[in-house]
This record gives sequence, structure tokens and C-alpha cells, in this order.
Amino acid sequence: MDIKSYSFYPIDARMYVIVENGKALIIDPSISEDAKKYLKSEKIEDILILLTHEHYDHISGVNWFKEEFTKTKLLCSEPCAKALPKPYKNLSVYYEILFSTKDPEIREYVRNMDVQPYSCEADEFFTGEKEFEWQGHKIYMKETPGHSKGSCCIFWENECMFSGDTLVTGHDTILRLPGGNRKDFAEKTLPFLHSLDRELLVYPGHGEPQKLFHYFEF
Repeated sequence: MDIKSYSFYPIDARMYVIVENGKALIIDPSISEDAKKYLKSEKIEDILILLTHEHYDHISGVNWFKEEFTKTKLLCSEPCAKALPKPYKNLSVYYEILFSTKDPEIREYVRNMDVQPYSCEADEFFTGEKEFEWQGHKIYMKETPGHSKGSCCIFWENECMFSGDTLVTGHDTILRLPGGNRKDFAEKTLPFLHSLDRELLVYPGHGEPQKLFHYFEF
């Protein structure tokens, strides 16, 4: 499996792209001309988007990909689907504010992005968990609330997990944003994460991939 990773500046939100048999799987899309060029070179028309959660830095490319590739469908958890059309729920209205205390150059960059209240829609959603096949590979999606109501982890076979912001490299999980819930994270998500093979390779929402044991003291 060849996983392409694209970074959404300035907070290194990761988009992952997998191409097989003339089709593409995209996790947490952002606008990327490099990704578009790659997909066009592979003659991709059919795209399935999976979302790890509803926050703007992980959904900003949804509408763009749907415009560029007309056979594009989006699947996410039900709480995520409910938040996508609502700028106050997907946090796009807060995007510039989130960088108000950052480096001046980054503040200026974000200001020039001119992020408008953003909305998009899911084509399909699930409740709790969902397992399906894509190009002969087993995909398993599991709700992992805490960072947001709509957070989930996405598993490719038994090989790796795409965690979104449920796990991020180099930082504790952020639970203080609107929609975050420490109780859900402690009582629902943490026990699930601790039940997994700690050698599992994690592709996080931000930062470089690493094995699960690096995120926790077991």
C-alpha cells in the first residue's frame, strides 16, 4: 500500500491519499494542487472521502475535490455529518481566532487565507462503527469521541490506523475546543485505544506517523 501524505499549512493537518485500481481513497481532504496533479496522472475519477472528524482543517478540501472530481462521495460518522454544514460546529468561523496568539507571520498568512464560514455535506454516515471493503481491502471506522463529537479512527486491514486528532504526534489530545469532551475521551475512547495492538502504525491528524506505543505509557 502506497500512502501519499499532504500537509495543510500552517498547522500540518494531514491529508492521506491511497490509489488502487484506478480509484482513490482520501482521508481528511485539503486543497492541494500536488494531490490533484497526482490523481490526474493516475487517471482517477472515482474518489471516496473518509473523514476522521468535522473540524475545518480536516474538511477544507471536500467541496474542492467534489468540483474537480465529479464521482466523489463522502463517508463519516453521524455526529460529524451533522456538524459539517454548520460553520460554528466545524469551527471554520473560529479559524483566524485560533491563530491570534501565534507567530506574526503565521497570523498574517492565516488572515490572507480569508477563510469564510464553510459548509459541506456527507453522502453517507454511520453510527458507532462501520466495516466495509474498498478495492478488496477491509476498512473499519470506529467512533472515538473526545477531541470532537464526530471523531473517529479509520483502520486499514490490521496494518494501520488513521487517527485524525484523536491522536497527534508530539502533543496530548486536545479536548478543550467546542464539541470536545474529556469524559467521553476518558470513558469511551481511551479504553478502546488501549485495547489495540501497541505496535499498530498510526497515521495522525498532525505530524509524522509512528507506532501506537509512542502515544501512551502502557
